[in-house]
Amino acid sequence: MISLKGREKFLILLTLTALIAAAVVPEFLAAYNSDPSGTSSTTYPATSVPVANNQVPPMYATVPSGKFFYASSEDFAPPGQVDVYLVGWLGCHVALSDGWPLYVIMSGFGQLNYTFGTSNPYRPFPNTTGLIFTGYQPYEPDEPVHFYYIYLYNKWMNETADCQPIPEGDLIPVGANETSHFLPTPLYQLVMHYQLDAVFNGTHEPLAILKTHIVTVLIITGPNGTYMAYGPLYNILPLKEANGQYVMEHLYDQKMFSNIWDGVNVIEQTIREAAGTSVNITFSS
Repeated sequence: MISLKGREKFLILLTLTALIAAAVVPEFLAAYNSDPSGTSSTTYPATSVPVANNQVPPMYATVPSGKFFYASSEDFAPPGQVDVYLVGWLGCHVALSDGWPLYVIMSGFGQLNYTFGTSNPYRPFPNTTGLIFTGYQPYEPDEPVHFYYIYLYNKWMNETADCQPIPEGDLIPVGANETSHFLPTPLYQLVMHYQLDAVFNGTHEPLAILKTHIVTVLIITGPNGTYMAYGPLYNILPLKEANGQYVMEHLYDQKMFSNIWDGVNVIEQTIREAAGTSVNITFSS
């Protein structure tokens, strides 16, 4: 559980964020912006599809782990496009392991820069080897699939990804604030519902409260609605203490890394489901 101090700060921060977002987010999102720190996408999303009162009704009060679920019927991507968002942190086994299949898929639509990373050795699935994205640029502005990412915390969860100290008990409000500047406002509100209100199947506390921080989530949104996934999408055990360079050199060997390609197939299928018949998508993988 987060401390009372943390809860109070989060409620105050959430109120201020909502007021500020209502005034400035539409103009902010209408333009493309760069992030020189490399902790988030090189370009921010274009203006999102309007939603009445910026309120999106959630689909579920409980969510599964390790697979995509249908989070909303709303489309938060521009017309004729599917958007993929990775919200994570630098020491998270989920964000790092998601990097491998995302690299395979999104390299077909843009140039990805990355470094190798390993997960926090003191948390579940320690020393999992994966990718940390440092830049993404679509090949063409009208690519049918666009990718955005942000890292909220450093590997040890005592600073933000750009090295700003985080006071004890403030991981949730700080992470929520970072997320609010990254996602279109209605999508941010939907994500916060699944972080702060919904629970994992088999638990009795909201996701972020249970973990004491904003939890890594992979989001895919398009004409058919919005999908989210928490937890590893494939067997990541073979990635423990793996050599990142070796994995990258053999990444397209589907027999050697069949586990990663299980993740590729899951994500590609969900992109197709989000696109429906409205967006023509061809995967290079």
